[in-house]
Amino acid sequence: MSVVKTDSLVQVDQYSEQEYAQNGFVPRSTESELSYTSGRVARPVYNKYEKNEFQVFGYYTDWSQYDSRLPPESDFTSTNCGRGIDMMTLDVEAYDKIILGFVGIVGDAGEEKDTIDKAAIDFERKTDEPTFCDSWGDVLSYTNCGFSQWVTNDVMLMFHQESAQGVLGGLRKLHERNPALRLSMSIGGWTMSQAFHFIAADATKRATFCNGVIDLFKRFPMFNEIDLDWEYPGAPGNTGNTYSDADTANYVLLVGDLKQAFVAAGRDDVRISIAASANVDALRKTDIPAMLAAGMYGINLMTYDFFGTPWSPELAHHTNLHPNGVDVSNWSVDTAIRYLREIGTPMNRVFIGYASYSRNARNADISSLSPLAGTYVPGVGTTTGTFESGTTEWYDTIANYLDLENQRGRNGFSVYTDEIADADYLYNPDSKLFMSLDTPRTVKAKGDYVVKNGLGGLFTWTIDQNGAVLVNAAREGLGCAIKQQTIDMEPFYFKGINVTPIDPIFPIDPIDPIDPIDPIDPIDPIAPHLPYPKWDATTIYTGGETVCWKGHVYFAQWWTQNEEPGTPAGTGEGKPWRDDGPYGPVDPVDPIDPVDPTAPDLPHPLWSQTTIYSGGETVCWKEHVYFAQWWTQGEEPGTPAGTGEGKPWRDDGPYRQG
Repeated sequence: MSVVKTDSLVQVDQYSEQEYAQNGFVPRSTESELSYTSGRVARPVYNKYEKNEFQVFGYYTDWSQYDSRLPPESDFTSTNCGRGIDMMTLDVEAYDKIILGFVGIVGDAGEEKDTIDKAAIDFERKTDEPTFCDSWGDVLSYTNCGFSQWVTNDVMLMFHQESAQGVLGGLRKLHERNPALRLSMSIGGWTMSQAFHFIAADATKRATFCNGVIDLFKRFPMFNEIDLDWEYPGAPGNTGNTYSDADTANYVLLVGDLKQAFVAAGRDDVRISIAASANVDALRKTDIPAMLAAGMYGINLMTYDFFGTPWSPELAHHTNLHPNGVDVSNWSVDTAIRYLREIGTPMNRVFIGYASYSRNARNADISSLSPLAGTYVPGVGTTTGTFESGTTEWYDTIANYLDLENQRGRNGFSVYTDEIADADYLYNPDSKLFMSLDTPRTVKAKGDYVVKNGLGGLFTWTIDQNGAVLVNAAREGLGCAIKQQTIDMEPFYFKGINVTPIDPIFPIDPIDPIDPIDPIDPIDPIAPHLPYPKWDATTIYTGGETVCWKGHVYFAQWWTQNEEPGTPAGTGEGKPWRDDGPYGPVDPVDPIDPVDPTAPDLPHPLWSQTTIYSGGETVCWKEHVYFAQWWTQGEEPGTPAGTGEGKPWRDDGPYRQG
């Protein structure tokens, strides 16, 4: 019997199943083994959407094509297994841009030195020039790149747009199917940023680098954007990377020289973007205003990897929208965006990332569900992931850990939502494996955040991990109208468990009948009071809440804390509070009429904000009967947030008394 259960989103891959059996991989109990699940388990359920002003793009890796389990190799050695993702299954209208990763720099002495040195020989590149890093996979291979057979091992013969096979040839095929698709190449990355410090600091090296970039664009003119992924200027990156405060100014020089080189080559259409840390301390080391003035177009804010094993001190989210007030790092999408807004960044040049993979932790104990708090012990060796320790890719997640169709986890995992951070996670109390991740709900929320804050759009690391569901959610969050539906996304936008469980409640003995209550004497009219709660600087407000402050009513347009309504920083276009005008005095409350001891009972219990309701329970609220369609707490029946399609409550109409 297969481990993966087929549904509308996933399918059985025989090679992954064989690998599971060979390695004894059991998702319900495994917490220290890799799964080696192939991307083939995900069905390509792309919807088609009308485009709008917001962009959706992502990174695509040149190594995702490989899988030794495929014929003719049929090699099930775990270290040789791969994702085996076919580029040709990608819907060319799903993304506005594809960024190919990665291009290295010849002379890099970091973690990938040997790989880069070999590639420099294969592609005939010289020191300080950029180079693609896998001659076979980039221009020669055929499986999963849209080609039927091997042609030649002559790298330089194939090192041109017209002749290339491999992932570069595959991109050519995708571009031919959609000429509007923008193509970018990413230089650097976490393991290949060691050379940037030296390149940027030296005018001669910058010139060699820029000339090398121009050569790549002449060989492959289909590219019209470049992504500089220096991790990180002026801040620590991978072990062995050199950095200094001078990196800040030198990065500006590098961008300026590169822009001038494109103009001189007749390619002033090429956009220069950077991948930037979402850690504000590291982000400060990049002079964003000067970079924009020098010719930079966009900022791809890497709003993920806020958490990971073994480096994080305690449990936290890895790609949360807001801080939750517990995590000491305070990292979040919103924290980084606030900084960029404060320094005057044009917000439509800023793009935020969603993760197509999880960050996991073993031996995890959760002390609070929302806000998330807890501990973990990384131990020695591997934490469960797909191909990397502690990292489960999206297709593996929906095959083995997350059942979107039934709005629950798989194999002993449950779905949880930190409502303060607006982040989801999975947890198995038996294996004690914790998984922080983006879900369709959180990706849609990020899209909504982009729209409300006037950002440029969303991107993902990576497209090849994605499997269509998350990019559908991105489009819907950005308000793109659907024009052709393959899968209904609405049921996937559910919240998980979001309250810390209390001790079990034991049945209560029946209560003796209570004698009718004597009528209540009328009370004096109550003095006027505020129509909404008074604003408090320490309270966290979410979109849709209303407060009173200094004679006015204010409506929260999104998450906010300690931003005073009525001030320039707190109210107005692009600010969290909307001024709904002054409030008038509230009429005194009329005296309470005597209570009739024989008034009829409600047909169902009255809804309570503090009560947890499970699917199938029924309540009364404001003269209507509401049916709980799934687990809910604190979501008021009859409100847009609580009732309707995709919401927890179904309105069953008015109730009758008597």
